[in-house]
Amino acid sequence: MSQAWLIPETVTPEDLPETFNVSRESLEKLRLYVTELLHWQARINLIAPSTISQVWHRHICDGLQLCDHLRGDERLILDIGSGAGIPGVPLAIWLAEKNTAAEVVMIEANAKKAAFLKQVSRVCSLNTRIINARVELLGKSDLQQVADVCVARALAPLPELLELTAQLPVHPQRMLFLKGQDVDAELTEATKCWNISFCKHSSRTQQNGCILEIHEAERVSKNTETPD
Repeated sequence: MSQAWLIPETVTPEDLPETFNVSRESLEKLRLYVTELLHWQARINLIAPSTISQVWHRHICDGLQLCDHLRGDERLILDIGSGAGIPGVPLAIWLAEKNTAAEVVMIEANAKKAAFLKQVSRVCSLNTRIINARVELLGKSDLQQVADVCVARALAPLPELLELTAQLPVHPQRMLFLKGQDVDAELTEATKCWNISFCKHSSRTQQNGCILEIHEAERVSKNTETPD
């Protein structure tokens, strides 16, 4: 990936309308989100303290770059292990411009973080649903509609992510996972147990990062030898 493709660490909110084609209204919602994030950060650990000074680059842009791989007509985005709301909240803000019926469902096991996500959704008037539960414990009553896309960031290595998504009540049509420099090692490990149809897209925020797009993941059948 050429260095020119990377979003500079010095990116400011004013750069976002051009960088991601977001409206001024969406930019204002992103500002509100960051304000709430930093306010709650003083009470609960939502993001690494070392990234606070680069919150727009390390978090907002990191989440928004997934928009490059969405059509804009998605009806349901599922964010598992949402944490501070990256990428779920930026995606909800971006999608609202394209499709008012779009919903982002964020799954978060930590009650305090789930409360934060509910507050942000209220303040920013987002069409979201927050489920305070572990992904592997979701039931059919929690998720009935097929998700167009399942997203995750900094949740788990790929083999564990595939196990989690396999346990969802309804399997998503495709997955977009934000991954770092260890993605190839994770893929090697995952393919020991899974047949995966995937492609890698260069990250716009990390030189060695990528967006791992998975279209299909099927558990490898264990062939057992039968006697003659």
